[in-house]
This record gives sequence, structure tokens and C-alpha cells, in this order.
Amino acid sequence: MAYTPSLLKRRKERVRPIDNISGAFSFILIILLCLLSVGSPAFGEHTISFAAFGEISFSEGVTEESVPIRPVVAFDPGTVKICAVFPFMNMQDGMPVEVEWLYNDEWFYSTEEEWDEGEEGITHRSISWEDGRELDPGIYTLRLFINGQLARSADVEVLAPIEEETPKPVRNPEDLIDPDLMKAWEILAYSDNDLLQDLAGLVPDYGIELRLTDEIDSNGKYVYASGKKEPGKVYISWDFWKRKTWEEVSGTIAHELTHAVQHLTSDEETFGCTIEREYEAYMAEFYVLMETGREDILMKSWSAIYNPKTGKIWKNELWKALQDAYETCPEY
Repeated sequence: MAYTPSLLKRRKERVRPIDNISGAFSFILIILLCLLSVGSPAFGEHTISFAAFGEISFSEGVTEESVPIRPVVAFDPGTVKICAVFPFMNMQDGMPVEVEWLYNDEWFYSTEEEWDEGEEGITHRSISWEDGRELDPGIYTLRLFINGQLARSADVEVLAPIEEETPKPVRNPEDLIDPDLMKAWEILAYSDNDLLQDLAGLVPDYGIELRLTDEIDSNGKYVYASGKKEPGKVYISWDFWKRKTWEEVSGTIAHELTHAVQHLTSDEETFGCTIEREYEAYMAEFYVLMETGREDILMKSWSAIYNPKTGKIWKNELWKALQDAYETCPEY
């Protein structure tokens, strides 16, 4: 039925007061239900926590503490091992986890695990042939499942051989390193730690300069052109250099060179702070102190995350400490 204006007016006049109250109450009830259904701040916000894996990054090697060695966006021909590093959060020991590798979108290898690495932190997995032979060129996919549900996946390519390679420029470390920092760099270059050797190699390989300066407000700083994949420079504070030991200066260089390799191997247009990146940088710094026998410095400054009985870092405790120290940074 179509109502005329006059009839509609008469109908309104005949509505009893109790009907108005009932209608108003119904309207308010509907509004309340809608607000509750969308989680209005008036009733308190509820943050959903669920088990998850963070972004997967790939590297040629990895340390026991899940720090990548020679991170890559693609693997060179002749690669024998693919390492994958990824953070995790809201996990519980005992959760069923499946790690599945695909090769060119077909099943390659998989394992089923019972999670035993704690609630949050960072971990790694790898794939290689038992006999150490080369991995075939192609696309390798890592798929991570929690409770049977796909939680995270990422692809990486092993490149096919090319006939001619462009020769890399030969750079002299003496041209790139401040003479007063050479000893600190040599601690990295001649260590028995693969990660530290690799970080030292960034200087001649990429042309990253190591310089002393009075113009930074921190112990060390990696400076680069935003949005560009240029090598950048590592600066060390003169004041820090004067006050600290060679091992501590070397550790700070390792810390900043870690940020350099993160920047140079990142897909991002811009580069910023994350808990994962800081974790890798601090672990590089700690490796210097452990490799040079300066556990006394670790005990003095980092006793909450260093276990003197095992000589190792409690990596999950370090992750939590960095969350507190870098609370404005995302986890990955």
C-alpha cells in the first residue's frame, strides 16, 4: 500500500506513548548490538592473539642462534644448501608444525614436528641433499603449517649457470678503512667465525667505508642513501673509540655492517628498524666478544641474556629484551 501524506500523518497521531517507548528501546538495543559486534572502543578493545610465523628470509648459511650468513634474494648456481630464517610469536610447546619444501610447485621434502622452541623469538630451517650435491636451478618454496593450517610461505630461486660472469672490482681495504679502525676490522676478517668473516668481506666486496667521526650521537651508525641500493658507510664515534677496547669497537663495526647487509639484500624501497634486524645485529656484536674471549664484557653488560655455563646467548631472552628496547619497531 502506498501512503499519502495525510494518511501517514493520521497514523502517527494514533500511535500510543507506550509504542513510542518500545520503539525507542528497540532502536537503542539494535545500536548496542551493532557496537558490540564490531568491538567498539566503548566496550573495550580485544586484541586477538594467535600462533604465527613472521616473514621468511633466505641465506647461504645460518648460525646456531638463527642469524643468517650471507643473506640472499636469489641463490647462485651451484648452491648446495638453502637456509630459511623466520620469527615466531604466540606459539606453544607441543603444537603440531609441518615444514614443507616445494620445487617448482611440486612436493620436494617435508617434516612434521612438535614445537619446542617457546612462545616467541626467531628460528631457522634448511634444505640440502645428504650427499652434498648441488641443488637444481629452479624455484624452491618453503611452506610452514601450524595445526594443519598454512601459516607462512615464501619462494626463492636457485639461478641457472650463465656463460660469462661480470668480473667484480678489486678494492683495497686500506683505501676504505680509517687507519685507526683497521685493527678492529682485522678482528672480524681473521676470526674463526663464518659470519664475522663474511661481514668483514662486505667492505672490499661492496666498497663500504669504515670511518671515525664526531658527528654521530651513538657508538656507531650505518649511513646510506634512502631508497637506493648503494653501499653506504659505517661511522664509529671518536669518543667511543677512545674509551672502549678493540673488541668492543670491532663488535660495533660488526653490528653496523649487519645493518649494511640487511639494507643491501632487502627488497624494500625504504629500510627501517625491526626487532629481527636488531636481533641479527646484536648477535653479530656478541659473536665478536665470544670469539675474542671477552665474556667478561657480556657478563657486565648483558648478564640477563648470556649463559656463562654454556657460553651461549639465550636467544629468546634477547628477543624479548629487544622488544622492550625497540618498542616502536615492528617485529619483522
